[in-house]
Amino acid sequence: MIDQLASTTPVNGKGSFPEEANLKRSLGKIYSVYREILELTDGFSHQWKEYGKKYGWQLKVGQKGKALFYLTPAEKSLRLAFAIREAEKEALLNTKLPREVKEQLKSAKRYPEGYPLRLAVSGDSEKKAALLVIQLLKSMR
Repeated sequence: MIDQLASTTPVNGKGSFPEEANLKRSLGKIYSVYREILELTDGFSHQWKEYGKKYGWQLKVGQKGKALFYLTPAEKSLRLAFAIREAEKEALLNTKLPREVKEQLKSAKRYPEGYPLRLAVSGDSEKKAALLVIQLLKSMR
């Protein structure tokens, strides 16, 4: 659940913009989760940005210039990075999120942007947690 994947992504490097065909091939069965996340965040901006060879491409999903989360495609998985605000942290801790996610959030150091929460999605249990976090944050922002 916690982001412990390799830092390289299958769609990294200058000039290799993450086209749908490349994403579908690289993500495999997780591509459907990627599409579900895009549908869930319809109405938010979706902006791809390349962060260099080490980090590859990330999709910033946001509203009015502020990020809801960052999505990084990886081989057969997705990584999601959130900056959780104080009130959101308490609300998330009082949900049915998996224990590992709550522990990560409880022990997170506070930064000016908020508390970092990183999720790796490679299966159904991680998918449920990620979608729940996105839905809750959408309702609070």
